Amino acid sequence: MRTVPLTQSLIRLLIALIQVTRPQIALQAAAYTLLGGYLSQPDRIAFSGQLYFAAAMVGLVVSFGFLVNDDADYELDRATKPERPLVAGIMQRRHARALAAFLAASIALGSLLLPSTLTIFLLINLLLTLLYSVLFKRTVLLGNLCIAYLNASILLFGAIASAGSSLLVLAVAAMSFGYSFAQEVLYTVDDYAGDAMAGIMTTAGFFGVARSLWLFRGALFLAIGFALWPWWVGVTSQLYAWGLLLCTILPIMLRILPLTWTEDPQHIHQACRTVKWVRLSSLVPLLLIAVG
Repeated sequence: MRTVPLTQSLIRLLIALIQVTRPQIALQAAAYTLLGGYLSQPDRIAFSGQLYFAAAMVGLVVSFGFLVNDDADYELDRATKPERPLVAGIMQRRHARALAAFLAASIALGSLLLPSTLTIFLLINLLLTLLYSVLFKRTVLLGNLCIAYLNASILLFGAIASAGSSLLVLAVAAMSFGYSFAQEVLYTVDDYAGDAMAGIMTTAGFFGVARSLWLFRGALFLAIGFALWPWWVGVTSQLYAWGLLLCTILPIMLRILPLTWTEDPQHIHQACRTVKWVRLSSLVPLLLIAVG
């Protein structure tokens, strides 16, 4: 008779863990780590146990980041995003903090199993992930730059865990940095009304919506420039160029930019959703770098 309640409790706990740690996004980050390893030697794919372990550590850092971010944003989310896991009561804050502490300890201990360079790299990113949520997020540009660095650094981390960095890896990481920075700036525009109501000063609040959108567009074009560089200097295939055009450049030009020529909140929100999808579709040309 006690089996059913226990089973139901375990199922609820599992659902709560999935909702607060966002494993689907953690897996994306782990995949980008593997991509960094692939880019370090695209003509000879040789994933090692060290690279897979490094990818797992990156995934844990991302889940840790969501936990501390949801906790730090609890009061704001009560007013603007009541569907967030902690506000919705899916998990209590004290349990989320305990889980975050457990993940941080696991990451710190796990990092010791990696070479010293990767250990330092991982611990710095863990610290920046924490600082972003509790300090940098509600700043002008600093929080945007922090997230852009964290996203781009995953590729470098994966490359170092594999065959080492290269000009190709640096170019792709620079592209990721520019695109991530643009995405974060656009998010501040999307959250402009809620942040203003809460008295929070972010990039969009400081520069205004119009100027922030110009900053967003500039960062996008910078990302495109870095993306074109490997093809321009002849270190990638023609398939990469075609994949970049179809999966990245055209969606940006034909969908994202037109949506951001207006300050209409609905259009900005649609642009935010499209930016996420284009980030995923941009994996296609990267996987084609050594093909052809």
